[in-house]
Amino acid sequence: MKQVKIIYVILVLAVGLSCSTDNGNESQEQAIFAGNWSGTYTGGDSGTWTATIDSNGSVEGEAFSNNLQQSLPLNGSIDTSGDFRATVGSAMNGATFKGAFASDQGSGTWENSTDQISGSWTGTKD
Repeated sequence: MKQVKIIYVILVLAVGLSCSTDNGNESQEQAIFAGNWSGTYTGGDSGTWTATIDSNGSVEGEAFSNNLQQSLPLNGSIDTSGDFRATVGSAMNGATFKGAFASDQGSGTWENSTDQISGSWTGTKD
């Protein structure tokens, strides 16, 4: 009976360990984008942007709007494949930036549906 209990415990441990996920690879993949980035955007508005991407894919920074003559917060995220999405300004009346990052460059489009303007953006890792 003691051997049956030991075998049962070993099986439970083996199943539990095999079902666990390893999020370490995801963080490592996002870490290739980590660092300081900067670039420009053009279209219905134009300006510059700077952002810091952390190892978890969180993006924080600011964008300067030539139309508004002010800096606005930039907040978003990037996934392990480099797909990027951020809001510049507020979610209610800001612009949505979408695109993709590679190891040291990124590009995409932006849209402000409130003001009905849009354009494109590019950037590089500093």
